Amino acid sequence: MIVLPIDIGGTQIKSGLVSDDYQIEATFPPLPSPDNLSDCLALFDDLIQPVLLQISGIAISAPGTIDTKQSIIYYGGTLPFLHDFKVKDYFAKTYGLPASALNDGKAAVLAELARGNLQGCQNAAALVLGTGLGGGLVLNGQLYQGTHFQAGELTFLLPPKLAKIEIGEMRGVEVSAVALVQRLAELLGLADKTDGRSVFQALEQKDKRVYSIFEDYCRYVALTILNLQTTLDLERFAIGGGISAQPLLLEEINRQFDRLKEEVAPVSTIIERPDIVACRHHNHANLIGAAYLFQTEQG
Repeated sequence: MIVLPIDIGGTQIKSGLVSDDYQIEATFPPLPSPDNLSDCLALFDDLIQPVLLQISGIAISAPGTIDTKQSIIYYGGTLPFLHDFKVKDYFAKTYGLPASALNDGKAAVLAELARGNLQGCQNAAALVLGTGLGGGLVLNGQLYQGTHFQAGELTFLLPPKLAKIEIGEMRGVEVSAVALVQRLAELLGLADKTDGRSVFQALEQKDKRVYSIFEDYCRYVALTILNLQTTLDLERFAIGGGISAQPLLLEEINRQFDRLKEEVAPVSTIIERPDIVACRHHNHANLIGAAYLFQTEQG
């Protein structure tokens, strides 16, 4: 069985072909994310038509709340035009193919549970650093989606203060990897504000213009992990998103986590430290996880 997973992100659409043992057989060049449903459907068609005779179905990964039982996207996150999009109905009617849909954070955690760095874990989480902060939870060895399919929506964590909350103060915005790279690129005077490679070259050199901001970013991620750990008592956290391929990111998140524990004595002595690792699949995690759900549903 060959599945075409399509990962609809806030800035890019990624896609590929995944086999029934969750191996990436092919990947296709990423496309800019559309800003309306009509363009989105046209992009789907561009991706599907060349492989239509090869595939057994389509697996969608997207932001927002997704009812996986009915494959309906609600509150499309950074892609509001996807609200109320009925995935199974659309692809069955248009292409005669079965389809599934899964939140992107949950897709990442399924990929790591199936063939990645969360294999064998009973209680774990994936945090996906992208346009916002995606998340997925594994409890008792199973994907936990919650009563309303909203478990792990970490973008909407609020800062710990009793004040009027602006959208820019939500933790998912504070730990936007896309915004981090853009901000550091500006401070470094780079012409390309998406040049993550040059940004991390500067960070590796501990460039004073940007390193303290990077430390603050990693502290936010570490604080999110610590708060989840006090609530759920997990074995391991896997950090995903393209930025997670940078070893420096995991080093700094772990360092900031240990600093946070040391700053609060009860936390240091009582709360067990989880493993904090990178997702094995990095940018491909959502493709593999979406395909995993599809194949599970198809039996």
